[in-house]
Amino acid sequence: MQNVTNFINLLGENYYLDFIIQPYAEEVDYEKHFVLVHYQDKKYYEQTHEFIQIRQNEIINDAKLLFQKSISDIYLEVSKRKNEEIEKFLNFNIQAAKVKLNVLKNDFYVENEKSRYCAILYDDADTQTLETFFSKRDYSSTTTNIEIKSIIQKLNSGDSPKNLLPFNTSDYFLEFHIQRYKLLSFLPFKLFHIGHRFVFELEKIKELSPVSKLKKAKLKVEQSQPVSTMNKKDTYFDKFCELIDDYTILKKSTAIGVMIDLQLCLKEIKSETLTELQEKGVNRNDHLEFKINEVEKRNYNKNADIHYVKKWFNEYQIGLDPILNNSFQGNPIELVLNTHYNDMEKFSPEKDKAYNAQLDFYQYFCRYYANKLIEYFESKMTINENIIIETENANQLSVNQAIILLDKLGVFSADTFENKPNTKKAKLISQLLGKNEKNIKTAIEKLELKKSELGAGYQRDLDKVQQLLNNLE
Repeated sequence: MQNVTNFINLLGENYYLDFIIQPYAEEVDYEKHFVLVHYQDKKYYEQTHEFIQIRQNEIINDAKLLFQKSISDIYLEVSKRKNEEIEKFLNFNIQAAKVKLNVLKNDFYVENEKSRYCAILYDDADTQTLETFFSKRDYSSTTTNIEIKSIIQKLNSGDSPKNLLPFNTSDYFLEFHIQRYKLLSFLPFKLFHIGHRFVFELEKIKELSPVSKLKKAKLKVEQSQPVSTMNKKDTYFDKFCELIDDYTILKKSTAIGVMIDLQLCLKEIKSETLTELQEKGVNRNDHLEFKINEVEKRNYNKNADIHYVKKWFNEYQIGLDPILNNSFQGNPIELVLNTHYNDMEKFSPEKDKAYNAQLDFYQYFCRYYANKLIEYFESKMTINENIIIETENANQLSVNQAIILLDKLGVFSADTFENKPNTKKAKLISQLLGKNEKNIKTAIEKLELKKSELGAGYQRDLDKVQQLLNNLE
């Protein structure tokens, strides 16, 4: 378990100490090390930006390597422990990592006193260094040589307290602060992301543990009690409706976090619904119509189809299936979708981009899973109150396969259909197939996507349809 300990300790190290050197150390080069700082009651020179960047990359590479070794060690350790010890062991390491993550959060903002990277910059460098620095800058549009000399004299005055200037009033380093801020903030932000991933992986292992499964089974039994004895707010259906109805949820979660919750709710709702339909006095169709109406009246975007997220697929060269299966690790889109935007640098383009992407995906997920749930409710309705509409059997084409077949047969290129909107096409085909109109529209929209955006599942549908057509020959 030494790798796990080393990894957690690595997250908690104060790496700013690697980026500063003693004023009288042999390695000080006064041409390069001109940034003098006041840090923990002492004076230091800050290393060059090139040096800091190289050292940061070394630290990040070490963290990534230890992360992989730590996860392997965790799996090995879990396999050795008794069931009742596993959750306690995982919780201990999760909490230890979270302590380091809280420290790293403070380090994001280097001007904050809580940040370990917070150092006050001195503006009292020697006159020669200042003159060299100022000679490289163009002041023709902002100030005069007289004013520059005045600033230099002020900085070199004998009054020590005045030499220590907070950077927001500094003149000498004003242009330098933004670049320095971004550079020093990068490492804690990157380490936080790696540490957060470590916690996420441990939570997934915990979910697979026998003790966790036992707790879930107990919850499922409690949820399957008669409706009359259940608290309405405890149902997965109400949780689902709450998720698709709350745009503010992105203030406390991510788009991927919402997607995972919706997937869980959808799975559990099926068990809830079967239990409810077995209750005496429940009219099956009326009950399911009520559920459908409850979903449809929620305030989610009914128009958030695949085009809402297609631009992100194009930018990150990824399809829908890896997103829905939560298997997009390693793709740059992971940082955009799986990191809360509030943890990113304030007012930065990265933060704005993450928010816009997560809002688009949140709206798409809400519509996508709402349609899935409505389709399920409709599949459980009866004809003449007696015959249950069974789910599609092995020989029956799915909605997606049926649309692909119609496309292969040239239906959509016919004059009657070619220039009609997808909504009208879907409405007519739903009457032909007896399937949900919204799901048919989604399947028609997929015809417009590239193969790389559709995933392996869509390719299997294409293969099945092609096999059917080949059998006709």
